[in-house]
Amino acid sequence: MIIKDVKMLDENFQTREHMNVVIEDGRFLSITRGMPDPEGREIIDGRGKFMMPAFYNTHCHVPMTLLRGYGEGLPLQRWLNERIFPFEAKFSPQYKYWGAKLGALELMKSGCVSISDMYFDLVDYGRALYEAGMKANLCNGLVTFDDDASYYKDRAYQDTLTLMQWIKDHEPENNGRIKTDVSVHSEYANREKALLEAFAFAIDEGLIIQAHISETKAEHEECKVRHGMTPVAYFEKLGAFRSPLIAAHCVWLEDADVDIMVRNGAYMSHNPSSNLKLGSGIAPVSKFREKGMNITIGTDGASSNNNLNMLEEVNLAAMLCRGQSLDANAVPAVDIIKAATRGGALAQGREDCGLIKEGFRADFILFDLEKEHLTPDFDTLANIVFAAQSSDICMTVCDGEIICKDGEALFVDEEETIAKASESFKKVLESL
Repeated sequence: MIIKDVKMLDENFQTREHMNVVIEDGRFLSITRGMPDPEGREIIDGRGKFMMPAFYNTHCHVPMTLLRGYGEGLPLQRWLNERIFPFEAKFSPQYKYWGAKLGALELMKSGCVSISDMYFDLVDYGRALYEAGMKANLCNGLVTFDDDASYYKDRAYQDTLTLMQWIKDHEPENNGRIKTDVSVHSEYANREKALLEAFAFAIDEGLIIQAHISETKAEHEECKVRHGMTPVAYFEKLGAFRSPLIAAHCVWLEDADVDIMVRNGAYMSHNPSSNLKLGSGIAPVSKFREKGMNITIGTDGASSNNNLNMLEEVNLAAMLCRGQSLDANAVPAVDIIKAATRGGALAQGREDCGLIKEGFRADFILFDLEKEHLTPDFDTLANIVFAAQSSDICMTVCDGEIICKDGEALFVDEEETIAKASESFKKVLESL
């Protein structure tokens, strides 16, 4: 396809006008002001549109769309133990499939093409994302409360191996879209032996690690009582940072924790909606950035958010940085966009994603700028971060393939998905 005469965000995150962008074989072939040969190509009129990299959501539990609204008004530990864990115990692979497909609709309509996701029965719900045309880094969050428990005997390990085999069986058509990560749920939900084994496996296989870290003050302080150190320091002691690592939340990090993460090139996934809704706190992101931390954006699951709207997270992240620091330009709009696009792609190990650049995978979104709340178009990025709505996204493209156009998914039967997801929730509820 050719996106003709479009305003766009280039590889240096500078706005350029009247550009012609050619996509071929899933990648950006050329980006010029001159009009290329249109023969054999679909031409999409870019006038009045803004083209930018798609969003990469670095922390999610996408099948948990089925738990939306189920644990309202509870702090994290009660929310988990009284509502979430009992519900999940009745969750069949088929329910996860429909929950993930429902989540895919929300994600792509808000401009997201790829997620870092922590759940279980990876192939079942990974297949839903794959069929929807999306990308995902999937992992099963290890939970062990027995000192003698072994990662290699846990379902998290078996689930990981099953996904690795599924990916192998589906190459070359998968082409890196679905990837395997390793996950430990958290410090507080695991014992040392299993953590050591999980980290060693990730290192040996060259896999990214996903974990919840210092989400609540209680979690952070109780770790110091148990181990004499913070969760970040404890993970460093066990070797976790020898692999690339995405640390979700990071609300209660101390200065030394930030130094550890910066030194090791780890990524923070900032989940502002979830942290606010569960009363966990507000991560001091502007302070983290000043120290050089890699910041990315995530939604968390729909049971704690309660939606998967990446554009909403971008807006809230920018607002919170300014309100918390009492600085009206604490994190400029362009830096929030970078965190949600190129930053997320790098955190997922997708080096050739997250930029509109020749040779890179063609993951992008088109905004319709001809809206009352986006007029005048004086500062396009400020409009995107502070004024735009998901309904302004008229196209979401993943690996050069349009997966959502004018608010409608192209590879997901929306009516069937909503019906099946609602039915799945009712069946779980009846079984409790």
